[in-house]
Amino acid sequence: MSVQQQQHQPPVGSGGAPPAIAAVGGGPLPPQQQQQQQQLQPRFEDLTIDDDLPILPRLQRYVQSSIALQRLVHVRMMGEVALEVGQQLTAMELVPLIPPLVTDSESIIRQRACVELKIICLVLMGVTGGGGGGGGS
Repeated sequence: MSVQQQQHQPPVGSGGAPPAIAAVGGGPLPPQQQQQQQQLQPRFEDLTIDDDLPILPRLQRYVQSSIALQRLVHVRMMGEVALEVGQQLTAMELVPLIPPLVTDSESIIRQRACVELKIICLVLMGVTGGGGGGGGS
């Protein structure tokens, strides 16, 4: 390969993509920052939701998603899931998911978690006529 051909070759590992541009300086980012930036960008697999999962495992997976919209959609399901699975599974499986949600970086997630928390508390107290997963009484 000639020197001229080598100059037109993209750097190894870049996949032919142009280097990321630094926000302030306008020059390319160092390779480590480029890699971090690529890791932060969601892939198609990250954006899809597995509708074949049963409701509880689906909720457990996606309330921990790095994508705020996925977290929000599934946080909004928490009360419904608590009613469906009952007191025991709510205590064992849903309650441990709450602490990171009430401290989430997105305010809409925190707000919705608080709304769902009321329903979860009612299920835990046995005040609802909710579902089949196993009451603690």
